[in-house]
Order: sequence, then C-alpha cells, then structure tokens
Amino acid sequence: MRISILLITCILLVFTSCTPPTDKVERPGKPTIYNVRTEDAEMNHAMKQGKATLPKFLTNISKPDSTISNPAVKVHYDDGEQREFLWIGDPVFEDGQWYGTVDNTPEYTTQVVAGQKVRIDTTVVVDWNYTKDNRLEGGYTVKLLRDRMTPEEREEFDQSTGWIFDKQ
Repeated sequence: MRISILLITCILLVFTSCTPPTDKVERPGKPTIYNVRTEDAEMNHAMKQGKATLPKFLTNISKPDSTISNPAVKVHYDDGEQREFLWIGDPVFEDGQWYGTVDNTPEYTTQVVAGQKVRIDTTVVVDWNYTKDNRLEGGYTVKLLRDRMTPEEREEFDQSTGWIFDKQ
C-alpha cells in the first residue's frame, strides 16, 4: 500500500514577500503549510539542488526497483499574487510526457485539486523525493524545513513519516 506523501504529511510551501522567514499555517486535519519569503537564500539553494538533480530522479524512477517508494516532484502554481508549491506523486511517463497526481490539498491556488491527474512540466519542478529502504532521497526543501523545526516538531514529523534522514 502506498504511503501517502501528503507531503509529507506534509509540507506545502508557499512563497510570499510579506511573511516572516518561516510562517506556519496550521489547518485542522490537513498538513501544515510553511510560508517562506522569496528572498530566502537557503530555500532558493535547496530548490536549485532539486532542479539540478531532477534528471537523476527521473532516471531512477524509470527503472524497476522494489526498494523505491513514494516518488514525487514539487511544482509551483502561480496565481499572479502567490506561488504555491505542491507535491505531485506517482509520476509516470506516458506518450512522451510525465504525469502525476496532486498529493496536497491546495490552500491558495484554484488551478488544481487534490487527487487530480496533471501533466508535469519538468521546467517548473523545484524538488523531488522518494524513499529507498525508508531513507529520504532528494527532498531538499523538505530537509531544510525539517531542520528549521523545533526538536519536538521534528520528532513528531519523523514519527509521522517513518523516514530515515541522513545527518546534514
């Protein structure tokens, strides 16, 4: 059974220009949203890492490997005022295009809904992840946000995902 990546039980990412460096939006029964400034150098670096290593991800998920689970990419949807980053899970290559399913319930964008099958434009992918033997691979933005959590939040997060994180 596929572990829902609701990223990560999960982390949605919204870029705004007027919020504190990491402003949380708690939603009853839904994953927490972390608002991040567009000028956040660490987050921009994490997204550059995700973009730069996307070919590795696409190659790895294209090969049969029973130790890889929960592949997903993070893409942005822009409504002109805010950019919301959502995880698209279960990417598959069909007819020369990548497709996947929206894993998160959007808070701001009305362009997509949770569970919707969408075409993945690889030019707007900013991160990717999968687990291999329960170890998180990729997930550069996830790892950064996890590092910014309080020890209590991090422990709860780790327990909720069951993932193993390498020491940074």
